[in-house]
Amino acid sequence: MVSNKDDKESELNCNDGDGLCELHRPTPNHRSFIIVTITTLILLMGATIPTPLYGIYRNEFALSQISITLIYAAYSVGVVPTLFFFGPLGDAIGRKPLLILAVVISLIGTAIIGIAPGLEWLIIGRLAQGVGIGAVLGNATAALVELESQGNKQRASQVASMALLGGLGLGPLIAGLMGQYLPNPTLLPYVLELILLLIVLILVITIKDASSTNANKFHIRKPTIPKAKWSFISASLASAIVLAMSGLYFSLAPSYAQNILNTHNIAVGGVISSTMVFTSVLVQYIFWDRFPIRLELYGLISVIMGLILIFLTSTYHSFILFIIGAVISGIGFGTTFMGAVNVINRISPEDRRGDVSSSFYAISYFALGIPIIGLGIAAQYTNLFSAVQYFIIVIITITLITIPLVFKQYNDLKN
Repeated sequence: MVSNKDDKESELNCNDGDGLCELHRPTPNHRSFIIVTITTLILLMGATIPTPLYGIYRNEFALSQISITLIYAAYSVGVVPTLFFFGPLGDAIGRKPLLILAVVISLIGTAIIGIAPGLEWLIIGRLAQGVGIGAVLGNATAALVELESQGNKQRASQVASMALLGGLGLGPLIAGLMGQYLPNPTLLPYVLELILLLIVLILVITIKDASSTNANKFHIRKPTIPKAKWSFISASLASAIVLAMSGLYFSLAPSYAQNILNTHNIAVGGVISSTMVFTSVLVQYIFWDRFPIRLELYGLISVIMGLILIFLTSTYHSFILFIIGAVISGIGFGTTFMGAVNVINRISPEDRRGDVSSSFYAISYFALGIPIIGLGIAAQYTNLFSAVQYFIIVIITITLITIPLVFKQYNDLKN
């Protein structure tokens, strides 16, 4: 016999203000929660596999710095616009179809890059990978909030953030090691990624979709900003700052390994790229239950300290300074990003969670591409170290402006 509670949960609930109806409420599921986490990790890992391999591509296909920049730009072009499409689509039809689509598109993109005969196919493959990431980012985060067994949004935010950053760190580490010590450096890392993607595709097909679907037809809306707009803006800015900083590390690590250590070992570049990210994952594991605003504030201060050390590195060419700066920046990255994701999950309307998350990630990923593309262009007119110093000054300035805005989140989170 069905209880009254179950009857109420299966009723059609409508919000007259939005014209949206929920057919069912989210149903937590621990197994599906784990599968979505692993899927996010593997997809993001594939997105950063090319990072330590660009030097090989440059030599193999005689690519200029502008060509490398175009490959990076193709990925950003794939991610950002599609977030605004797939976010509301996931709110309308559920998360599971979008997660399956993300894995399939990433499979195609990864295969194309693995066998790419030249620049054009590298660009096409990266574009496809970007579309796959655009399909998964907002929907995976929303799915984890909906699937968390105890309804703990902060815990779900921590897992989503750790999966995303863990993937970003694993990609260059694995690709660097395989590219340096195994044959076929531009093929085998992608074969591994393809195998992992096929496994997670099978797993994702078996999950239960916990999202609340909307009876209204899907339509593309302008980017959704919740009522707590200042909290959304400040959290998005904080996330954009640390993603821009991570882009700086991903673009710098191979060059710094060559120029400072005088080595062409691509494994070293991969390890350096991962140092900052893995530090951030460790910090998130330790401080996951802290109040999100404090995480953002402490994180942004750490970002400034880490960037100052990187500024000094570009002046004194010190590898020790670079590593210390990477660790401190990783502390800032982990706490700031986890705090920002937590704020977004708390202020997002339940029936627009994927839409709001996608808007948040679109801003963040746009920022991720700026240093990579910007430094590639700047390198045509000045030396790398001068370009880095100018960029660091800009990031620190924006960070100092953002810190007072974070305090505006207090009232929204209390309510």
